[in-house]
Amino acid sequence: MVEVEWGHGPHREWVDEHQLDELLDQIAADARRESRPQDVQVTVDEAGTIGIVVGAEWSVLSYIPTHLNPPYMVSVGNDPNDDPVTFYVAGDNHSESLRRNTISTEAARAAMRHFLATGGLSPNVDWEEV
Repeated sequence: MVEVEWGHGPHREWVDEHQLDELLDQIAADARRESRPQDVQVTVDEAGTIGIVVGAEWSVLSYIPTHLNPPYMVSVGNDPNDDPVTFYVAGDNHSESLRRNTISTEAARAAMRHFLATGGLSPNVDWEEV
């Protein structure tokens, strides 16, 4: 079971790896309806927490290890642009990342599944320390 946190409140659920995609689809649909891409935090006890932005045409991944000390990691995409993209954390808290940190939603979902299966960051995503 993994812990998933997002949105107003925040909402918190414990799901298995098969339920996670369905829950992310639901959160993404709500975020698109509100035009507010949403950061979702997925915690695997022995691996740490990976954040995934859902509800946009792009995603951003972030990673915090279980010990909460650096290194913290963020995805790196193909767009070299340093313009900001906006998303929300815990429902209403505005946050930003750089366009260069965006990846496709498909790549982000695949990396999320890899994290759940292995406890490690996907080798199919480029990562940088923040």
